[in-house]
Amino acid sequence: METATRTTDRRAAATTAEGDFILTDQAFGDSRQRLISYLVKLNRALDDNLPDLSQALLSRFCDALVDYLSEGHFRVFQRLSLPARSYALIAATTRAGMAFNDRYGLLTEIRVVEVKGALEQVARVLCARFELEDDLLYGKPC
Repeated sequence: METATRTTDRRAAATTAEGDFILTDQAFGDSRQRLISYLVKLNRALDDNLPDLSQALLSRFCDALVDYLSEGHFRVFQRLSLPARSYALIAATTRAGMAFNDRYGLLTEIRVVEVKGALEQVARVLCARFELEDDLLYGKPC
């Protein structure tokens, strides 16, 4: 998760297919940081076997996950002319994140071991997405 904790407060310029200049705003970076923060907090609560806190943080993490995926889709990637392979990777990570949310976002009773395993998987997916985003938006991988 080392990659996931990099700061993303830089602003990035990109060009759309029509040649329009796009500046990704601070909101996208803030959304990413909020997601990472909840990911780390949830991971700690699960490690410490704190089911009530884990339940609350899982709900917040899922909300932040959906917000982040939506921000990326509607504010950034939908506006850019991405290579097909890059767009396919972004779409795959979006599907994985939404599947996690669909499965765990409304749990009424947390199963720590199951959620911990799923969280580790989604963290790996997010890390790959962060690296791709950094490469696409900032011209350099993490």
